[in-house]
Amino acid sequence: MKNIKLISTENLSKLVAETEATLAELKGEVERRVESQQHDDVSHLEHHFKSAELSLQSIKDFMTYLLEDIRSKKN
Repeated sequence: MKNIKLISTENLSKLVAETEATLAELKGEVERRVESQQHDDVSHLEHHFKSAELSLQSIKDFMTYLLEDIRSKKN
């Protein structure tokens, strides 16, 4: 960048305005990406919950099987 002291006030004001506009665009993009990532995370979380429910059901089914097997061997 040129020496700031050599830039006219008008050009410096334009540069500040352009920089602020670019910064606003960048902040908007960061916010969009964060929201998109959060949405993806929530979508995957639902999948993980379903997987956990299936795993828990499998464990319950197995425990039921074991209990029935133990009870049948006692008789």
